[in-house]
Amino acid sequence: MSARGTGFIDAVSYSATRKLGKGGVLRRVFSILLFTVFVIIFLLALAAGTSSYGSLTKLQNANDQRVMSIGPIVSAVRANDAKSSIGRSLDAPAGEALVLTQKNPEGTYETRIYLYGGNIVQEFALAGAAYSPNKATVLVKSSTFSFDYQDGLLTISTDAGECKVALRSKQGGA
Repeated sequence: MSARGTGFIDAVSYSATRKLGKGGVLRRVFSILLFTVFVIIFLLALAAGTSSYGSLTKLQNANDQRVMSIGPIVSAVRANDAKSSIGRSLDAPAGEALVLTQKNPEGTYETRIYLYGGNIVQEFALAGAAYSPNKATVLVKSSTFSFDYQDGLLTISTDAGECKVALRSKQGGA
């Protein structure tokens, strides 16, 4: 730059510092402090938002896992929801079984849901046939399985939690 350009910048700089004086320094310090406070508040809000999002994500993942665990059982119950189709059998290999009966012109069939070998399994068989856990389909890994049926509400309990299924057939549906 030329000497003339440098002199102009120096003059403006000198003028600005001269005008600031004692009150100008205070205004500048206040502005810096105010800016710092806004930055700190912004960073705290960002940290709180990130923490909240992390917590919500954990809750959502836990709920998704629960739904994925109980979902196949609920789907089987809803698919076989018909009048007098829900039953209980004490002949299952490891306790009781939830029995969903389907009556066809070809015969009566059962979808049996029960606990076997650390899994909840589903077996489709002719009504009255012996249980065959080796032919059953694994629905979900679980060490517990129980259910209760009262007034059209089926409550299913597994390791993943408890789920309630309102049966349409009890309410006059299909």
